[in-house]
Amino acid sequence: MVWSRGVAWTLFAIGTVAMAASGRRVSVVRFQTGDVATTESFLDTGLGDFPLLRQMTMVVHLRLRRVTSHIPLLNYAVEGCNEELFVELVPKKKDMHVQCCGGLVSEAFKFKLRMFTWQHISVSLNLETRILLVIYDDLVYQVELKVPTWQLGPDKRLEVRGGGRLVVGQKLYSLEGDFIVLETLDGEIADYRVYDVALHPKQMNELLNCRDIPNLKKPLIDLSSNNIELKGPTTNRTILMNEMCSNHVTGFYLFFAQKMVFQRAYSWCRKLKGHLILPEDAETNAYFFDKFIRFKDQCDDIWTHLYWIGSGGNLTTRVWQKLTDGTPIQWYQFLREYRTVTPEFQCIAAVTHDRYKWAACPCDIETCILCNFTTHPEMRLRGLCKDSMFDRLFSFRDNENYELTFDGLAHVVMQKQNDSWIMRSRLYQGLRAMMQSQWKGEYPVGVHTWYIYGDRCRQKEVKLLLTSCHDNEYTCDDGSCINKNHRCDLSVDCEDQSDEMNCNVALVPTGYSSGLPPPTLNAKPLPIYFSLNVTSVREFSLVSFTISIDVFLKLKWQDRRLKFSNLQDNFLANKIKVLSQVWTPVMKVEDGTLSAAQSTSQTQTVYVTKTSEPLPDDDTTIREDVVYSGSENSMIFQREETITFKCEFKLKMYPFDRQICLIVYRIQDVTKELGVLTKDGPGVQFLGGRQLLEYTLISETFTNYTLNQVSHIKIEFSFRNQYGYYIGNTFLPSIMLVIICWATLHFDIADFQDRIMVSLTSLLVLATFFTQTSQSIPKTAYLKLIDVWFVALISEDFTIIISLVYIEVLRLRHPATNIKVAPVGSLMGGASSNSSPVQVNCNKKALRMNRILFNLFSLTMVIMVLSFGCMCVFSLLSH
Repeated sequence: MVWSRGVAWTLFAIGTVAMAASGRRVSVVRFQTGDVATTESFLDTGLGDFPLLRQMTMVVHLRLRRVTSHIPLLNYAVEGCNEELFVELVPKKKDMHVQCCGGLVSEAFKFKLRMFTWQHISVSLNLETRILLVIYDDLVYQVELKVPTWQLGPDKRLEVRGGGRLVVGQKLYSLEGDFIVLETLDGEIADYRVYDVALHPKQMNELLNCRDIPNLKKPLIDLSSNNIELKGPTTNRTILMNEMCSNHVTGFYLFFAQKMVFQRAYSWCRKLKGHLILPEDAETNAYFFDKFIRFKDQCDDIWTHLYWIGSGGNLTTRVWQKLTDGTPIQWYQFLREYRTVTPEFQCIAAVTHDRYKWAACPCDIETCILCNFTTHPEMRLRGLCKDSMFDRLFSFRDNENYELTFDGLAHVVMQKQNDSWIMRSRLYQGLRAMMQSQWKGEYPVGVHTWYIYGDRCRQKEVKLLLTSCHDNEYTCDDGSCINKNHRCDLSVDCEDQSDEMNCNVALVPTGYSSGLPPPTLNAKPLPIYFSLNVTSVREFSLVSFTISIDVFLKLKWQDRRLKFSNLQDNFLANKIKVLSQVWTPVMKVEDGTLSAAQSTSQTQTVYVTKTSEPLPDDDTTIREDVVYSGSENSMIFQREETITFKCEFKLKMYPFDRQICLIVYRIQDVTKELGVLTKDGPGVQFLGGRQLLEYTLISETFTNYTLNQVSHIKIEFSFRNQYGYYIGNTFLPSIMLVIICWATLHFDIADFQDRIMVSLTSLLVLATFFTQTSQSIPKTAYLKLIDVWFVALISEDFTIIISLVYIEVLRLRHPATNIKVAPVGSLMGGASSNSSPVQVNCNKKALRMNRILFNLFSLTMVIMVLSFGCMCVFSLLSH
């Protein structure tokens, strides 16, 4: 883009273009109108004509242009006292000071200072009634003066001595002046009055609201009389009173004699907190056309356009709408053939070939820009060091030369000289800076490189940001504004994409070492909050004595060496991208055998949680990031990993066993004096399914302790065997086999063959069952409970078989005795044709032994079952 040479843009301010010429005109004095700040700009009554006063009222309308350390509104000095009567504003303290009578009266009142707008102040001092009344806009203060009698003079009266010198705009340090350039008034005062009476509060309000009071006593001093004289670079003019006291905000306009397409023109006005001009009556429209038609050759091209109009076409309704609120425009001045909204013609520009007319046109042509402002925008300069003498707050307004000038609120002026933008000081002659331009006609709004001379900062070449964005906005590198919530939200909102650049959550200071742990807090070890979520038991191997678990490790701590930027409420959005930039705990894991556990990490991230309000804005950086303190916002380390560790299984009570397995965490190279692991919430939680293939996880416990001056965390897992399987598939079938063997004692004592075959079969099946079961359970050097069970059952079977053999030997060794048994009827003397005696073979000794062994084995089985049952219950309860 080619920018016009010599004139970058034209600034012109008008209060109200069609303002009626009504209302009284009042005098306005502007101080410090020169290029440098001076002690020679003030109003002066001279020495000797001021009378003795016991009552006084000052009325002033003030509009500040710059802020100094002290702003004197009235300074009256007499011989021996520089502050015989004194009214000043102290912006830094937000105080207004009122003093008189050689320091016997001294009061301070709070106020709210506003720049570039009229403020209305009145001070009434009645030394006879000893009442001080101050009205500052809507603030009203009334104070009863209390002066000890012993401090008064011989006449015991408070008074302001006469014959002194009154000055407005400078602070007197002697009757000769001795002014200080830092204590001056840089701005305008209007309708300034000093009365020699204490006005009534109602009268003071009437004057402050720009209403005349009939028959009011003539002021002792005012701007229209000849009793006060303008000194130095000071100007006097008149304005309408209702312009000074009206609530209407006086607007102003900026004309840029550079051609831009419509969208860039609209964006440029918005960067300065303005809008494209939209005249709403014929007089205003004609005024601007006549004012800027002289730029015709610089603004038109093939299309005879002068400047853009702030309206856009709605293709749906075919209506021209305001850009500010989207409502239809009420007044327009179109050429007859160029007034319709079409897809090709959606923008409006003022044309030069037909006076005062507008034309619908394409939005991609280029013409000049006229921006409208309803307030004086506040511009902020960011990137200077803390000790810099340059201003950080600027504004722009009307000036007589129609040249863009940014005025610092204290003493710096930013303006264009010889096609280069410079900053110069009105106070310090050697303080200046020059902007490095990338192209001709570039403006300082946005991020630019400046060369600095004469400043206290060591930097000679620095990037500075000049922005009009508000506190809740972020400035793109090109100067446009977006909401701060859109900064680093993974969505591009700036045209230059600068809102998604340099989005590091952690701000690492110079000298920071990621190898050193954070400093202790209040001379106490740094608490590192520990929590472990176990998501599943991946493997539980009794054969290899190993367990594999999937865990989600979470550590939380604070590092006051760091600061964090642009934190979101959801901590998952505050991810630190480069872990090596910050210190993170190095966790070591051991198992119950004190051996290092094998850890396989899947993911590892560090987040920051927002738990506090942001720090005050730091304007030494060009980035308007919202910064948070590392001492109030925690860092969260999260790691998903699989841990495989050894567990010393104790299987004596298998399958009614319980197993306790543990892992121990510790931080490498951090002693308890530096940091201590602390339980966070429950400490450990199991989130997966607790029932495994053979065991059930019944509990997990958290214990922290110190060993060898290092903080440790022990996590214990308690597993219980799911013994129901063994009861149904091992214990019950095996006891049934023994019962079958025991049942052979009920067989006929002479049927040895069946008795021995059933018993032997039971023993063989039981032995086979034992062999198969042993192959599916862990092998140990000691007997397990299930092994003892089988050994006992096999022993029972074996003993029964031996007993059967022994009974058979007894039966064979002692032959049976034949006993004849007759039917019952024959014994009673009856006769029966079919009845005959029966011969029974009976071996009393073998039968007796069979009966004894039957009872013995029955008792043995009951005792064995009860013993094993008690052991199982005891084993379960003991854990």
